[in-house]
Amino acid sequence: MRVLKTPPARIIDVAFSPDCRAVAAAVEATFLLLWNLDSPTIAPVRLDAAGAYRPGGLRFSADGRQLLWHNTDGPRAYDRDTRANTSEPPPQGRTAAWWDRSDDGTRGVSAHGMPDYHLAGWLLKGDEWVRQWALSTRDLSADGYALEPSGARFAMLTRPTTEPRWWERPMRLEVRDAATADVLSTGAYPYSYAARLRFHPAGKQVAGINAMTLLAWDLPAGGEPRVVHSDNRKHLTALAYDPTGARLFVTSNDETVHVFDPHTLARVNRYEWQLDKLSTVTVSPDGTLAAAGSATGDVVVWDLD
Repeated sequence: MRVLKTPPARIIDVAFSPDCRAVAAAVEATFLLLWNLDSPTIAPVRLDAAGAYRPGGLRFSADGRQLLWHNTDGPRAYDRDTRANTSEPPPQGRTAAWWDRSDDGTRGVSAHGMPDYHLAGWLLKGDEWVRQWALSTRDLSADGYALEPSGARFAMLTRPTTEPRWWERPMRLEVRDAATADVLSTGAYPYSYAARLRFHPAGKQVAGINAMTLLAWDLPAGGEPRVVHSDNRKHLTALAYDPTGARLFVTSNDETVHVFDPHTLARVNRYEWQLDKLSTVTVSPDGTLAAAGSATGDVVVWDLD
């Protein structure tokens, strides 16, 4: 186990490179840090986020040579060979409230606000993003978006805005086809505000957290989620599957990383790092390492059993 130090600020996202020899962290929406884990000094490279960082988009390219993230004005990239930052405008120059793409980079889904509330699906043809569909959300509140890594489906939490005091009503889970926006399954969601969702690596499940509750919907059925409550009064803060989908890692404000069996939601392990409240977690592509960020700027990297 090693602890990587950053300025005292909340860690928003962490990500491993494909070869598991580097780890990156987004710090309080303003800058990023990149560590070479093979270096004896492990001194980080500090990168300006070049705008307002949008949580959830930190990742490396498939070859590991670029660090990718999203700002409110579009995707950004840092080339580890040239040490240059580049920007990529969103499709058709639209400013998106949310924008994500598949792991292979060929399919994307975006969410847009005023003045034209809608979702859009995109397919990369050559060097151009071509819109495949548009779905109005003028009468629909949608949040908690997640795109399946393969790009086949996306999930979100929704409720209609046409009813009185709609903001107090429970939301529901919707899983839609990313190529057509057709609804594939729906699920109950007993809360009135959304949380970040995650797809199981094999697409068998969608998991989410709300306050002290972990929820998991089996796909393609959807329906009622299986629910596990925190064993103390501390909120759960982030979640990530390991690459095989055999374990689900969940961070908590009790300074602990809880590990669940996704199929039963039984707690199978727990890591206690005493690093203040934990705010984000990830697992390396080969499943041998995990990393978690704290609310006060520490990133802990450890070997998995």
